[in-house]
Amino acid sequence: MAQVMWAASALQRPRAEVNVLTANNIESELSYAYLHAVASRAGLICESTGRHTDEAGVDAVLRVKGRLAPDSILTQFTADVQLKASRQAPILLNDRYSYSLNVKNYHELRSTMTGAPQLLIVFYLPSDDADWLVHDEDGLLTRRCAYWVSLRGAEFTDQGSKTVYIPKINVVSVDGIRNLMTRLSKDEVINYAP
Repeated sequence: MAQVMWAASALQRPRAEVNVLTANNIESELSYAYLHAVASRAGLICESTGRHTDEAGVDAVLRVKGRLAPDSILTQFTADVQLKASRQAPILLNDRYSYSLNVKNYHELRSTMTGAPQLLIVFYLPSDDADWLVHDEDGLLTRRCAYWVSLRGAEFTDQGSKTVYIPKINVVSVDGIRNLMTRLSKDEVINYAP
């Protein structure tokens, strides 16, 4: 009888709202969805990585199979991507956005000893999460924008975090990501310019 009464009282309790993903997880998923949509529209392959490569600072891989330009040297190559999302309004100074990156990711991205180019892509979201993704019958709208930077060759730091500067011109758009990958197909090494 006590078990039946407990079960009945449990059924009457109001249920707590359950979110499967935390706000940080949602930001991460939206940053990947943004990159995947833009890369797909640009004709590039975008692959999500697993737990092990995520621990190595790689969230996504951009893959090219084919000639992007008549003077392309590489026709099959990849670029490793570390994705970040921020709901803080980006601060623009000298046509560059600042972003504070933890030192582990900073050192992984600044390495010159990698086979694949490594990119940091920061997706700036509106501060109000209700504006992150808007949908109606006419379309699906993602607010704000993402930008990329190569930290290759950046200076060493022993601080807990490092502010990096992302050129405003490095927008992750269909044309922007295709132009970036075309540069990489010509075997161009893109170093960090602070």
